[in-house]
Amino acid sequence: MLLIVAFAYNQTPDTWTQKADFGGTPRLGAVGFSIGNKGYIGTGASYIDEPLAKDFWEYDPHNNTWSQKADFGGGVRGNAIGFGIGSKGYIGTGSDGHGYRKDFWEYDPIANTWLQKADFRGKARLIAIGFSIGNNGYIGIGVDSEYTYLNEFWQYDPVTDVWTRKADFAGTARAYATGFCISNKGYIGIGENISSVVKDFWEYDPATDVWTQKADFGGGNREDAVGFSIGTKGYIGDGYNEIGVPTKDFWEYDPVNNLWKKKADVGGPVRLFAVGFNIEDKGYIGTGNDNTINSLKDFWQYTPSTDTTIGKCQPPTDLKVPIVSYKSAILKWRLPVDAPSGFDVRHNIKNSTIVTTRHRPGRFKHIILADLLPGTTYEWQIKSDCSADTSNWVSGPDFTTLSSTGLLLNSKVSSDDLTADAVKILPNPSKSNFVVQMQLADKAASTTLSLYNTLGVKVWQQNVGMLSGIVSRNINLENKLSPGVYVLIIQNGDIQLMQKIVIAK
Repeated sequence: MLLIVAFAYNQTPDTWTQKADFGGTPRLGAVGFSIGNKGYIGTGASYIDEPLAKDFWEYDPHNNTWSQKADFGGGVRGNAIGFGIGSKGYIGTGSDGHGYRKDFWEYDPIANTWLQKADFRGKARLIAIGFSIGNNGYIGIGVDSEYTYLNEFWQYDPVTDVWTRKADFAGTARAYATGFCISNKGYIGIGENISSVVKDFWEYDPATDVWTQKADFGGGNREDAVGFSIGTKGYIGDGYNEIGVPTKDFWEYDPVNNLWKKKADVGGPVRLFAVGFNIEDKGYIGTGNDNTINSLKDFWQYTPSTDTTIGKCQPPTDLKVPIVSYKSAILKWRLPVDAPSGFDVRHNIKNSTIVTTRHRPGRFKHIILADLLPGTTYEWQIKSDCSADTSNWVSGPDFTTLSSTGLLLNSKVSSDDLTADAVKILPNPSKSNFVVQMQLADKAASTTLSLYNTLGVKVWQQNVGMLSGIVSRNINLENKLSPGVYVLIIQNGDIQLMQKIVIAK
């Protein structure tokens, strides 16, 4: 029994393992994505020329089981796009069997409900590409109702529920392409344009809104393929080649070295119009069509080579800059599954060769940069330091300091999330006596603590002197405050941190 468990969790790198079949009927043209540690597949058609479906299923990799969830809120649908952002999933565009659609829906896995959001603002389309980068989603290319190939590219902000057109995809207009994201960049390539099946591959940088051509797909001209990313690498496999022959080869893309490397062929038969996504350190491919009248429901797990497997040295993810002032900024990240011993963070003025590197312990999820220049754009990178080696450097979004005294809070991040790592209040709730634990910038700065009630009225303030690094202060406000919710504001130089506190009876 112990041997079986060990095998399940220590599979040979670069191998495919068949998992439980998709829970619905055989399916092609479905949509899939992952949210946290679960995968989702739904919609599509059971067979070519068969009615479209609206059922939606969740895959649990730990138990290797499928569970049916609430039907897709937009009704029957085929060849739509889907992606996950944070704790929610999104599906939009595609066909309902009567016409092309541009409605867009949000799935909440906890409530198991669908909520209609703002319609996609581009043309109604199908066979497009959708993925998320950081806190935003993206939809691009595809074909419209007149079967015109498209190259427009749009960004979705789930906080404001707003679509914004971005720089058009820089390759030829196309459909049947493949896309995914790695760290803070998006990638689209291969597919079919008006004259041929192609093999070019492009990188999108949301920080600059610029497309850059990269090395052609290693497997040559390809369409109807499937792709996903794991850690710092991207993967593409299956599909038709340039002469219409189906293939099941599988390729890994390394964005650091801009290289493609052939890996083990995809498990199962050749397949087209399949679904692919990653869950943590594994990739998954399933459903699709086997180039006959038959659709598929088999489902396969890919274990990558050890240089991309979580459990080795993986970089942090979800890099953000939630707070910027005229001379300071807070950088944040999400810890890898296997926490490293520490992180190296380096920053520099954009395009400058003078780089400053700082180190943070492995438990840290943020760093405060001080002594920056006002009105200046900076770029930054971070890597993990593990006991045996280090991860690759990964880039966070560029940020620009303010030109005059002030504070800019990223509207996509809540106040609690901004400083939950930097400020802790113990106990909370409290009976007026509590300890404030702060992780501040390395350079000492004058620090003031202030409490505000829910009406925004300052009820208490104390100057605690010149502080830096990790510090704690005992606060005794007995008989000075009424029970209720307050906000503690910490002004450390030109950086402002905040945290809620509940005063109980």
